[in-house]
Amino acid sequence: MRLGEQLLKDGLVSADGLEEALEAQVVHGGRLGTNLVELGLLTEQDLSKTLGKLHNSAFASGEMVPDPKAMELVSPNHADDKEYLPMRVDATRLSLAVVNPHDFATLDAIAFRTGKRVVPVVIPEFRMNQLLRRYCKAFRPLRAIDMNAVRLRPAPGSPAELAKAEEKPPDLMSEEEFQSVYASALRGGADYDDSDLGEEEIITGVEVLEPAPMAPVAQAPVAPPMPPQVAARPPVAPPLGGMAPPPVGGIVVPPPMAQVPAAAQMDAALGGAEATAPVQPPRAPEPPPTPLTFAEAQAELARSSDREDVARTVLRFALGKWKRNLLLSVQGSLVTGWHGMGKGVRDAVVRRIGVPLREQSTFRLVRDTRSHYIGPVRRDAAMGVFYKLMGGGFPTTAVILPLLVRGKVVHLLYVDNGPDQLTPPDVGELLILSQSVNRSYEAMMRRRKSA
Repeated sequence: MRLGEQLLKDGLVSADGLEEALEAQVVHGGRLGTNLVELGLLTEQDLSKTLGKLHNSAFASGEMVPDPKAMELVSPNHADDKEYLPMRVDATRLSLAVVNPHDFATLDAIAFRTGKRVVPVVIPEFRMNQLLRRYCKAFRPLRAIDMNAVRLRPAPGSPAELAKAEEKPPDLMSEEEFQSVYASALRGGADYDDSDLGEEEIITGVEVLEPAPMAPVAQAPVAPPMPPQVAARPPVAPPLGGMAPPPVGGIVVPPPMAQVPAAAQMDAALGGAEATAPVQPPRAPEPPPTPLTFAEAQAELARSSDREDVARTVLRFALGKWKRNLLLSVQGSLVTGWHGMGKGVRDAVVRRIGVPLREQSTFRLVRDTRSHYIGPVRRDAAMGVFYKLMGGGFPTTAVILPLLVRGKVVHLLYVDNGPDQLTPPDVGELLILSQSVNRSYEAMMRRRKSA
């Protein structure tokens, strides 16, 4: 049974809510559960429990702090590549937070190299991304959920919904508040207020490997974290559930020399387990993208199979007219970077962009009016960070075009000719192309639902 079917069966989401999340998944990517939580249609706890039921696995939710002793047993690069994170370790067992508890090749390799019985604990995709970003310095694109831009919706027709409709819209966060949340999201999100998502709930134990049919799964206590051994490790927030952080004395004893290369040995050993596979030659660097004509872009959009195809096509068309080109995602009150092309634009840096849609913001004006904008961009601190990430300063003028799907702004196309330069207001073909983007997404949504 699939996740959506199980959620419908358990009455945790409605058919309309599931359809909305499937549409959001087509536009914004990520797994279905991530989009459901992000839309405020499902709590993280219910998502985790349902994932545990589907996979017949232990599950966890909320903020988590890994045991430093467990982290020393694996390579951060390998954990990032295979999407897992060691959480607890004792004399015989190693608990791993995972997204896919059925990746038996990885689990068996870790068990063989560590000599521990590996217990997989399934967690939601967005929570894994935050943990890997924080503890393995992994790169993961920002989403609205990482910026604390998620609020649960009241049930239709409930007193809470009626009260919400009458209340005054809340003030937008200040620049200082946004910068604090933004910096926290880049680190992994463990510092911001997660009261809406709840405390950590984790289950580990024999029932994972030896399940009893129809028997309820009992919660076992979580082992307290071991004292840290590495002096350079940054301080971490205390794990939820009432446990205090491990005490850190004034003198930190460095680990024995034999323990220092453990992660590197683990990485090499895990690679050695796959030595029988054919050696792949190093991949040649991809050639720079070439611009598309208007007719070519129209044809490419008609053939698009996913959101990445849409992004490449739109940006390659813009590349023939402007020097800096970005596609941004709009999720609620937040604009996040997606892809970019052009002079000085690095795709990996674009994905670190996060801009709040506050009052008198140029981005917010385009989102609210659903109309393109040509002119100077309002100079504020958030846009200063935006241009710094782009590798240059403010242009004299810029063009910002909303891309709509079913009447809702889902992306912003931003183009300019670089710092202190004028941007030609040639947007006629872009406006026509935006209609093709809408049709491409509509076709993808129909295919996604039918599947």
